Amino acid sequence: MGFLAGKRILITGLISNRSIAYGIAKACHREGAELAFTYQNDRVRDRIAKFADEFGSTAIFPCDVAEDAQIDALFVELGKHWEGLDGLVHSIAFAPNDAIEGDFLEGLSRESFRIAHDVSSYSYPALAKAARPLLLKGNNASVLALTYLGAVRTMPNYNTMGLAKASLEAATR
Repeated sequence: MGFLAGKRILITGLISNRSIAYGIAKACHREGAELAFTYQNDRVRDRIAKFADEFGSTAIFPCDVAEDAQIDALFVELGKHWEGLDGLVHSIAFAPNDAIEGDFLEGLSRESFRIAHDVSSYSYPALAKAARPLLLKGNNASVLALTYLGAVRTMPNYNTMGLAKASLEAATR
């Protein structure tokens, strides 16, 4: 029996077996956690369902984090599935290609800046806020956000995403 036996953990942002969220899900499953997953849209639903099945779960929920109503609906539905939540993993990041290619200033636009921050940063406290009632019913619940060195150092082509990850780190503090 692993150290996460009996824990219920929601994994967001899993998209492929190369994503860090996949490694986290694999480790949590190995240690005995019961897992649930989100998917952004119907286009990726079946892919996420296969990952969930791999980890012995049927708990998959739609959630486009750019939509507050979907965030709220996620936790209403999760609350019907589980009485409490012991962990929330935020492994979500996105910026339009023009915001993460080439020269920072040339690729900068108000819209790409807004999208990168909304999806990659704002979504973390928004998810935590909506999850809070379930987290308070959990057993020593935790929230986890994944970041990158580009939040504190200049990294080639990371550009607007570096600002979004710095914002994510500030939200965590």
